[in-house]
Amino acid sequence: MMITVTPADTLDRDAARELLWRLRVMQPQITHISADSAYAGQLTAWSDDFLHMTLKTVSRPHGAKGFVVLPRCWKVERTPGWI
Repeated sequence: MMITVTPADTLDRDAARELLWRLRVMQPQITHISADSAYAGQLTAWSDDFLHMTLKTVSRPHGAKGFVVLPRCWKVERTPGWI
């Protein structure tokens, strides 16, 4: 597990490049990553082009209201709770 502390005005997706770079250096066997839809856009292309990592974003189903369990994200979010 890696933690990066950033200033409060830094968006998560802006800090994600450095975190993904560190992940690639420390754990080169990881090549596929699931992320929240907030990380979609230029970050997916950057991670593929420069890090050779596939960043797949998981979106909410269209028309969903309230809390919805997102298949891949839920596993990541509940793991620290178990620890």
